[in-house]
Amino acid sequence: MKKVLVLAVGLAMMLALAACGSPTEEQPEEQIDYEIALVTDEGLIMDGGYSEVAWDAISAFGADNGKSHKYYKAAEASDEAYKNVIDDAVDRGAKIIIADGYRFEDVIYDAQNEFEDVKFMIIDAEPIDPETEEPKIAGNTAAVIFSSEEAGYMAGYAAVENGASQLGFIGEADKAAVTDYGYGFLQGASDAAVNNGVRVNIKYHSCREGGERDAVVKKASKWYEEGVEVIFACGPHVEMPVIEAAELNDGKVIACETDKSEMSDTILTSAIKDIGGVINDMLEVYARDKFPGGEVLEYDTSTDSIWLDMETSRFESFNGGDYKDLSKKLEDKEVTIVDSSVGGLRSLTLSNVTVSEE
Repeated sequence: MKKVLVLAVGLAMMLALAACGSPTEEQPEEQIDYEIALVTDEGLIMDGGYSEVAWDAISAFGADNGKSHKYYKAAEASDEAYKNVIDDAVDRGAKIIIADGYRFEDVIYDAQNEFEDVKFMIIDAEPIDPETEEPKIAGNTAAVIFSSEEAGYMAGYAAVENGASQLGFIGEADKAAVTDYGYGFLQGASDAAVNNGVRVNIKYHSCREGGERDAVVKKASKWYEEGVEVIFACGPHVEMPVIEAAELNDGKVIACETDKSEMSDTILTSAIKDIGGVINDMLEVYARDKFPGGEVLEYDTSTDSIWLDMETSRFESFNGGDYKDLSKKLEDKEVTIVDSSVGGLRSLTLSNVTVSEE
């Protein structure tokens, strides 16, 4: 039986738990001060994704090193709510605040200047000056940037090598951390198509920030009905709707950031970022008073920070040897992959691929 009914029940349970305080979102015992803080958006913490991995890494480090820690979840998706959780963390004694994603890029810009004695770490984004819309990082902030374009490239390359010729990409927002996945996906699919002498069609869609669940389910279902075999779903707000559509229409999904293989049999593979490992490393240097403030730190395949999940993947023909060869090419920089900073989709040099923006 398909998992769509299980998903529906699971989502209902998750919402019910969220309303009363999910027991799986385990906080340390209540106390006055918490040295390490995770600030995140309004979604569930234990969602199998970005936030859960970040919190697990923080909790493990705190337990192993005797560091108090707490997460602060925004009440809604707004800059005011994001500022409130940062203010709350500072009031509760935070000495280092880890901001979970690009949604905090504006408020971290203000916070790093307001709270100069607090260390800030922001994942997959840089603090943005809202007036100039330019990144400006202060000496008490470190920005961790994962190569989303490399992760996307591997996803697109593997999908075509596995035999798919009708692909889709849905990103949850028009932000670099998300769009870079899409640009890499197109380039990887193009290179694999050339290698195999085939033509590939790709439907491409970038949601307004966060997307709207029913609209994503509808779009993904329509694509599957039209023959799309695999959709690369990027962002927590679009992954579950795309999975639901895949289960209803016998489609496949490539997930991002963390291993989502247990969520559904439709997950072909996941393009993973070593979020937990990097957070642990950053906390270790922070504990040694070596925090790299003022720096933008980049992580990719050459630092073993980006990979495709192969152990639980459901590929039919793309195998471990194929993946090893692909990963080696990326590590050795034999492949040039451009990100969204080059401009629009038309700026990409693609062969054997037809892209339809929908």
